[in-house]
Amino acid sequence: MSSSAAASAAALLLLPLLAAAGEGAVAVCPRPPAAAAVLCTHAPAHCLAPDAPGPRRHHTGVVEGDDGALQKAVALVLHNREDFVAILFYASWCPFSKIFRTDFQKLSSFFPTIAHFSFEESHIKQRILSRYGVRAFPTLFLVNSTMRVRYHGSRTMSSLAMFYKDVTDLSCIFAAP
Repeated sequence: MSSSAAASAAALLLLPLLAAAGEGAVAVCPRPPAAAAVLCTHAPAHCLAPDAPGPRRHHTGVVEGDDGALQKAVALVLHNREDFVAILFYASWCPFSKIFRTDFQKLSSFFPTIAHFSFEESHIKQRILSRYGVRAFPTLFLVNSTMRVRYHGSRTMSSLAMFYKDVTDLSCIFAAP
């Protein structure tokens, strides 16, 4: 038997084994319908797993911090260890900030590959707020090593998700209904 015929025969014999091995493989996360993509409303449970296959690291929740945590966020960007970091400046006395913090927490779940940091205005020095151009609360930035983009828009979840997608070119991971 020639070597090419032997290789073909071996491949035919191995096909059932390869098919059986594929049965335990990780399922692929399907592309959601357009409405679900905008509203971040649906995904199979295996797509939400922190160890789901993919090249990016998943972060859990929002890191609430002070000047030191802000330095950590800046270090992530400067050392290029993260593509994007979300930074929220808020005020505890501001009713809009209270609502926005809840949505920011949801955004950290919808975009787990983006590290999320929030800073209450009384825990941050005024000069740092000035450096970032924070004159009102809440103020949201998406930052990477080449740009800092401030959010100007409605505070609806769909608008915020579209802002993230437009700036980062990432799609959100959808929460199960």
